[in-house]
Amino acid sequence: MNTHRTTEISPADARAALRAACADPYASARAARAAGRKVVGYISHSVPVELIEAAGCFPVMLSGDPTQPTELADRFLDDDFDGATRSLLQQLLAGQCDFLDLLIVPRASNELLHLYYFLLEIARIEPSLPVPRVELFDVLNTPFHSTGVYLQGRITALAATLASLADAPGRPASDGAESAAALDAAALRAAVSSSNATRRRLQTLNALRRQSEPCFSGSDMLLAIRAGGAMDLATHAGLLDALAGAAPEPAVAPQGPRLMIKGAAHDNTAFYDLVEAQGAAIVADDHFSGERVFEKMISEDADPVTALAEHYQLNVPTIRSYPQARQDQRFEELLEEAKVQGVIILHDEFDDTMGWDWPAQKRILEDRGIPYVMLDRQSYHRPDREAQQAAVANLIARIAK
Repeated sequence: MNTHRTTEISPADARAALRAACADPYASARAARAAGRKVVGYISHSVPVELIEAAGCFPVMLSGDPTQPTELADRFLDDDFDGATRSLLQQLLAGQCDFLDLLIVPRASNELLHLYYFLLEIARIEPSLPVPRVELFDVLNTPFHSTGVYLQGRITALAATLASLADAPGRPASDGAESAAALDAAALRAAVSSSNATRRRLQTLNALRRQSEPCFSGSDMLLAIRAGGAMDLATHAGLLDALAGAAPEPAVAPQGPRLMIKGAAHDNTAFYDLVEAQGAAIVADDHFSGERVFEKMISEDADPVTALAEHYQLNVPTIRSYPQARQDQRFEELLEEAKVQGVIILHDEFDDTMGWDWPAQKRILEDRGIPYVMLDRQSYHRPDREAQQAAVANLIARIAK
């Protein structure tokens, strides 16, 4: 495991470093490429980043940027694509990710699968555009034995691709099909161990915002998660340890009603900042970029390929998870664990799945007497912040009655 020093990092400096990493999420990747290291991009938490680490490559998570226009992407995508996918394609076509040696796109949603196909076709018809080499990770999230067996095969194939890309341990010197060897088992086990260590650090910080008087903000929790995809493991670990090792400033930890943020994923902290500016404490979140991504460990006792297959099949939150009843149960458990007093549901304007899931979740809230507000059909690029602020203020007022 990587060693690191935290004694010289103050909580304020750690928080500033996390915010800087999220503001320029590709800075470390560019530096790694300049230093001669292979850089592998990935989209969403559905890609086994442990394989990238074990191959000796630098992993970087690509995410959308709601503040950027998308003129290039708009040339190719029709109106049915959501803002985050449009933003990802824009960054790739504009050369903002030209440091990538490989991009891994998971089949975690139809949007991402279509993005993969579009990238292949754009590379064919517009060879002058800087489309990186792209690989599909065909992840499935149904709880069946056959799915697990299939996913083991996909992980083995991805490991072979990564081993042939970099000078990974265990890679033979010969070329051709035989050079696609599996990653070294020891390196893979070490990567899983390091990944779990990061999850434990994030769980420690999450416990601080769960306290009866939270001493860690939801916005900082989101930064801590997102920064993990933008910097090397040792640096990230040191910053998390610095935050966990000292009580934060009072202004950093809102003491108002205990809220959960649910629904759409977040590519920045703007909405969290809006909520916490009104005095609320965001003590839980139930979306694809929140605490659900680190709540489950990867087994370190089993064969690492088997363990990774099980984890990415069953334990990573995704829009394609099945059965939905399992997700609803976890939602209900989070409400109890965090002693949630109110829930904000942020619905993306292109999300056509929440309509199926919402009735059961609404009943859960109503049966528990927990106030909520549904922010319906929210724009990714141009959200109405005044309307959001008013809705949050109304929720807080209802809780206070």
